[in-house]
Amino acid sequence: MVGTIIVGGGKSNRFGEDKISYLIDDKPLIYYTALPFIKSDFINEIVVVLSKDNYKKIKKYFENLKKIRDVIIGGEERKDSVINGLECFLNSNIDKVLIHDGARPIVKLELINEIVYKIDDKKCIIPAIAATETIKFIKNKKIKTLNRDFLYITQTPQGFPFPKIYYLYKKYENKKLFDDSMVFELDNEEIELINGDLSNIKVTYNNDMIEVINFIQKNEDRYRI
Repeated sequence: MVGTIIVGGGKSNRFGEDKISYLIDDKPLIYYTALPFIKSDFINEIVVVLSKDNYKKIKKYFENLKKIRDVIIGGEERKDSVINGLECFLNSNIDKVLIHDGARPIVKLELINEIVYKIDDKKCIIPAIAATETIKFIKNKKIKTLNRDFLYITQTPQGFPFPKIYYLYKKYENKKLFDDSMVFELDNEEIELINGDLSNIKVTYNNDMIEVINFIQKNEDRYRI
């Protein structure tokens, strides 16, 4: 069985207001993020992780949706929220799990299904896009240009064998983690990159939200269950 954790416990500092609860046609953003996973024939159960401030006002939108195993409150940091979500699948029949950013509502069914199909008990699967811009590494006022031929931008959902991802998250929970696959990296475990999707944007700035709203309103059938 395959589980999904949709992580929406962040603070939205760069967006300027809470993006997870931002209403689009009377539904919060994270509601639309969950719908492709609900519609996927490959996904069995979903856990939605919310901030304490959002929990009461958003939980109601998920109460009558199929596949929702639980809606829970996250932790102080994203990694804490992920661990809380993973613990919902302990003592279950879940053997694969996808972890997805709550602010990525334009994820395609094809990407979800490809990731699920490729997960095995030894490796994780992450979608990534080759960097096309020049990237500068800046530290202590010193600047170094990185070779973009070797740089990739990772996306979510990222797919993992369960409970291995839980074991590694607990093992490295005191580390600074930049994405979920990093715990596999720290443990020298196998990571497979697949082609990401340029449209699978993470809402970070106001212009991103405008793009997402336009997409949802033009593609109503994708978000109808």
